[in-house]
Amino acid sequence: MFGMQVLWFKRDLRLSDHLPLFEAMRNAKHHGLVLPLYIHEPSHLADPHTARQHQAFVHECLDDLQQQFRAVGGYLHEELGEVVDVLADLHAQYKFTHLWAHQETTQLVQFQRDKAVAAWCRSVGVAFIELPQNNVQRGASFFRALEEKPSFQTYLDRAAQEPIKNPAGRDLSAFFAPRPPQDLNRSNVPLAAGADKPLRMKGGRTQARAVAAKFFTPAKLKAYPFSISSPLKAWNGCSRLSPYLAYGVVSDREVLQKLNVLVNTVHGQGDPHAIAKVEDAARFYVDRLIWRQGYFQQFESHTGLETDAFYQGEPFEINAAHLQAWQQGKTGYPYIDALQRCLFQTGWLNMRARATLVSFACVQLGLPWQPVALYLAQQFLDFEPAIHYGQVRIASGTSHFSQMLVYDPLKQQAEQDPKGEFVRRWLPEHGTNQYPAPLIDNAESLKQGKARLHAMRQNRV
Repeated sequence: MFGMQVLWFKRDLRLSDHLPLFEAMRNAKHHGLVLPLYIHEPSHLADPHTARQHQAFVHECLDDLQQQFRAVGGYLHEELGEVVDVLADLHAQYKFTHLWAHQETTQLVQFQRDKAVAAWCRSVGVAFIELPQNNVQRGASFFRALEEKPSFQTYLDRAAQEPIKNPAGRDLSAFFAPRPPQDLNRSNVPLAAGADKPLRMKGGRTQARAVAAKFFTPAKLKAYPFSISSPLKAWNGCSRLSPYLAYGVVSDREVLQKLNVLVNTVHGQGDPHAIAKVEDAARFYVDRLIWRQGYFQQFESHTGLETDAFYQGEPFEINAAHLQAWQQGKTGYPYIDALQRCLFQTGWLNMRARATLVSFACVQLGLPWQPVALYLAQQFLDFEPAIHYGQVRIASGTSHFSQMLVYDPLKQQAEQDPKGEFVRRWLPEHGTNQYPAPLIDNAESLKQGKARLHAMRQNRV
């Protein structure tokens, strides 16, 4: 077949608000019918950032995406292999002329993969069209990006008003290329490392819609600003949409529009006091979306966040015993250990809890940020490199962020779990002779850790 187009899905596992899908369909008359493609990459599955829970979540998302495609008369073709190899094989069979995808802000190895794909496309004359998302400008210096891209407020205003393109309910069967004869048997896909988490969130757009519907109510939204700090309250008080945003099951524009609809609904009720509370909470939530976009742009502009030491004297030696005790939740600090046990079972913690884990590991145990970041990447179901590395570098004191944030675990426990409910739930051996003594002295380790950070931050690399 001549003149076919390939639509490559990565971490954008949806049909709604999917600009590459819309553009490929819109150009079918000129460039050919569309083959939607997802590639299971052995190198990505073997990457130490990727864990079995991530793979299982993606498979659930793909199952849901398959249903979305069937509902509009199409399909999702899955392949196993490295991306350039898979594309080369498809090109040999079908001579496709266009490859559509989203730009993604992700790990260096995947950015290099995308560059390899672009180089291959140039070598065979395939047009590779990567469309931006999240209001992020790729490959720009930070200040140039600030000058040239629309402000996030402008993006928010536009996102809240522009109709979202959603193919649901339409028959698009005439736009899809004939399905390749061989379907992938997922049992042949290599398993990522580790075991699945028993209490993690499930993947797929159906699940995401249910989670969003539960959160976007006046009562939930009003309680949100007061629910995000304690791991007890955050479990039901946060939107819990982060895994679905991380894998593109929903877009930030869809979330913004749901928020806008909720605020407009409350406006229609006419209670000024209730309206003001919901508006304040909505602005608080939007601020977090702005931070999210800021992490993306920072990562695009400062890729060294994932790899580079910014200061002389950063700790490079790993105390293996301390690292293992921290990972296993056996430090003798109940709040820290309960956070780790919860994370190990669920794949999720609220932002303050994450920062507390990193601060304790890097400031008080003196661990390098790299193994800490890598371990937590495996544990967080919603691992998104730009946000993850940005937050780890700040909480470890190794970013360019001017303020040094250190989280005293005893103070955090007193403030966020004053009745010990969280600790009792996730650390049943606490209070028994099976629970270890504290690995370090809290006051002394805080004193030494802060002094070490202050000295280190005087000497940039």
